[in-house]
Amino acid sequence: MDWNTPQGVLRKGMSLERDGYNFYMEAAERATAERGKVMFRDLAKQEEDHLRLLLAEYRALESGEGWLPYEEAMAQTFELDPAVPDLPGEEPPDPLPVFTPEREISLEGDIEALKYGLETEDISRDLYAQGAEESDDASARKAYEFLIGQEENHYQLLQSTLDYLTKNGTWWDSEEYPFFIG
Repeated sequence: MDWNTPQGVLRKGMSLERDGYNFYMEAAERATAERGKVMFRDLAKQEEDHLRLLLAEYRALESGEGWLPYEEAMAQTFELDPAVPDLPGEEPPDPLPVFTPEREISLEGDIEALKYGLETEDISRDLYAQGAEESDDASARKAYEFLIGQEENHYQLLQSTLDYLTKNGTWWDSEEYPFFIG
């Protein structure tokens, strides 16, 4: 597969979103506080939505339909297990580091999970920015711009959480969390 084609970028994105889903679900199970568990599960759900969008666009390109308008792509319904999806083609040649089960469940583990999440969101954002920059199709740019915005929001949430957790040694309380999400 040519990883610089639209399908190549979409396929890389699918692997990132699948791995992001699995990472955030693992981080939710390992988080030391319920607030952290909820945040990580919410991020996992959003990664699943991103995976659906990428898969819908990939299928449309492969069938010759071209790029779907964002709203139409998001409205596509199909069976999907985000933990082990049946993805088209081969895996990208350069996989991301894996979140290892051996990491200790502790506050330090939460901090490491947040740092790993930041790295993953940054990689995803860069991939989608590349796709948007290289595309002449308005529907493609809209899909990529949506994903860029999502990854930037995830990055901001994770960075704010990391800053708070590092400074205070605890997860935020219910009154502070809304300030993290804007």
